[in-house]
Parts: sequence; structure tokens; C-alpha cells
Amino acid sequence: MRKFIFSLLFIPFLLQAQDPLTIVESSRDAVKVTSFEAISTLLISDGRGNQRVRKNTMASKTYPDNTEKRIIKFTSPEEVRGTGILIFDYKDKQDDMWIYLPALRRTRRIVSTEKSNSFMGSEFTNADMTAPSVNDFTYDPPGSGTIDGTECWIITAKPKSQDLEDEYGYSRSVRWIGKHDYVVRLTKYYDYSDELMKSIKTVTFKLLDAERGNYMVTEMTAENHRNGRSSTMIMEKIQIARTDDKLFTIQTLER
Repeated sequence: MRKFIFSLLFIPFLLQAQDPLTIVESSRDAVKVTSFEAISTLLISDGRGNQRVRKNTMASKTYPDNTEKRIIKFTSPEEVRGTGILIFDYKDKQDDMWIYLPALRRTRRIVSTEKSNSFMGSEFTNADMTAPSVNDFTYDPPGSGTIDGTECWIITAKPKSQDLEDEYGYSRSVRWIGKHDYVVRLTKYYDYSDELMKSIKTVTFKLLDAERGNYMVTEMTAENHRNGRSSTMIMEKIQIARTDDKLFTIQTLER
């Protein structure tokens, strides 16, 4: 009898642990590093053996309200040198993004209709540079599966409205989220005809902040299943740093 009562008490905990929204929020928190700086390489392949290489520096800081501020400045090649991106990634509302174009010597805001546009000519989009608001989607009950030997939750998310579909550029996504560390291993994106159009795979990641249990994805690849193009983002020389708040301003972006 006592065992039966314990089982009944344990059921709500199991249901909560498998709630898709809880899993998605945990996956978002798993890669929220307090503050870091890094050098990054963006490789853009056209599917015919041609490749472009773009280098940038990056700094990021997460605030007590879970807002993450990030600045990215491209250092090479010459055609993109000085281009900068400033991102305010909010937890429960639309993100703010700005881009500085040195050739025009001006900064402009990236509006919501541009979120699905290519990020610097790659197969990543502007929206891929932030964590989407969990409240923009509905979630199917989680499934289970294995990828590269890792047990994962499989979460299907659908934008809540046509406007959000247009903003994100897809009708649904399917994420494989590690059951033990909540790191997203793979995300597949489907178009309005429900055909697979793109996938983003986490190639490598590492525990960056052991005290908080936060991970850093150090390499990920976006593959376009329509045209065979792919892009890889590699994080290099990553270090936890006490980043100054003044770094995340339009003034710094334009320097």
C-alpha cells in the first residue's frame, strides 16, 4: 500500500519532467553562459567544393533577468571587415538586433520580417543567432530517440500564428535534446509544404561553466536540403570573461 501511494505521488513529477515546455526551457538555460569572449570562424560552402571563410570576434553576457546581450564583429575577409551585429536576446519577448554596415557608415535595426534572412550569406538565418521565445510556439508531447549514441527528447514545435511562421521562415521544427544535459543535438526545419528544408546539427560542445552547469556549442553545421549548401560555425579561443556592459551598445558596434 505504501509503495502504491509513493507511486501516485511520483507521477506528477514524471509528468512535469516530460512537459515539452519545461524541456525546451531547460535546453535554453543549458547554454546560457554568464559571460564569455571568443573568436569564431564561419565557413560557407556552396555544395560544389567552393568555400568562403569569415572570421569574427564575439562577446556575450547574460543578465539576471535572463536577457543575453551579444556583439559580433567581423575581422576578415576585407569585404566584411568592420561589419557588426548587436543582439539583445530576451526570454519572453521579441529580440532586438542591429547591424552596422561600414561601407554605409550606419547602423540599422533588423526588423522581424528579416529574421528568416540569411546571416552574412550563410545557411544560418538571423533568427538562428538567438534563442526563439518559447511562447511563440505550441509543442507536441515529447517523443524519445537516440542520436550519435545519446538518448534524447524529440520535441516538435509549431509557430502559433501565420505571422510567426513568416518571421521564423518555417512551419515546424523538430529538436533532439539530450536527456541528461539538455543540449540540442539536432534541429530539423520544415517548410510550408511540410518538406524538410534545413537542419542544424551540433557537432561539438563543451562544459564551459562547471559551477553553473552551462555548456558552449563549439561547432555547429547548417545544411540546406534544397540546394546542397552548408555552413559551419566554429567557436575558438573561448574564455569566461567579465565583460563590460558598455560593450553592448550602438557606439561600440560602430567603432
